[in-house]
Amino acid sequence: MITFLTTSVTPLVIIAGIVLGFLLPAVGLLWKNYIGLLLVVLMLFLYLRIDAKDVKNSVGDAKPLAWALVMTFVFMPLLALVGRVFFAPILFSGIVLALSSPPAAATGFWTRVFRGDIAFALVATAISSLFAVVTVPASMLLATGAIASFDPYPMILMLAELILVPAVTVLLLKKAVHIEWGRVTRHTAHLELVVVFLLIWGSIAPGIESVRENLLQFGLLNVFMFASLGLGFSIAFLVGRRFGYARAISAGIATCVKNAGLSLVIGLTMFGPSVVSPLIANLVAQNLLIVLLLTCFKSKLMK
Repeated sequence: MITFLTTSVTPLVIIAGIVLGFLLPAVGLLWKNYIGLLLVVLMLFLYLRIDAKDVKNSVGDAKPLAWALVMTFVFMPLLALVGRVFFAPILFSGIVLALSSPPAAATGFWTRVFRGDIAFALVATAISSLFAVVTVPASMLLATGAIASFDPYPMILMLAELILVPAVTVLLLKKAVHIEWGRVTRHTAHLELVVVFLLIWGSIAPGIESVRENLLQFGLLNVFMFASLGLGFSIAFLVGRRFGYARAISAGIATCVKNAGLSLVIGLTMFGPSVVSPLIANLVAQNLLIVLLLTCFKSKLMK
């Protein structure tokens, strides 16, 4: 059943979330204020699948972790510079912001779907999010001359909610309840997929009005973002294969699944609604890329 969900239902769920985000944005806005809670629930499910030893091994394996960070904070921002040739300055600013952002919380979920190293993905996401307090403003300043000034406290609070709270909760739960947790997690894939579906729909919905003003421009932004994220994934995965498939696919997912929520908050604060199109394009493109990757890796996931 899990294999069937991964290879057949998951792409349809992704596409449905995107389509409904465009067609029924008012419905998606109903849980806009609960996106954070949905992410916490998703992280709880992911933490149930790992233990402290997995995290320790991931932190201690410096080379693949460094590779994931280089792809996230060096290669992808440099790749964003190509956008200067094709798009207006305000759109280019959004592209830089989107591609400079750290991995999203859903990185761990997609890593699980592609049979990667969940602990490694969670560690890379946590460390990247901490570095982003410095690296995102630096990338914006160097690429566009704009300083991404934002209060780091909300980001630190978000990290505590998404990483520490679920981690401590799962740790206490496992100490208090002695059962075979592997059996439990075999049945959570359905719920995880529902959460991801709601996250996609609810994250796209708030920016639809800005996107509809120029659909051709939005289409071109999607093509650019899809190509950029796809190239980033390919290099991260192919070079990272020296560390084994699990770490390579995890690094690839961390490179292309960007924190769209963070980039939207910063973008709206700095530039207003005019920067929304490339940020929504980033969200749509990375999910469409996941659909393509599910097709490409289907034989691997069926084993």
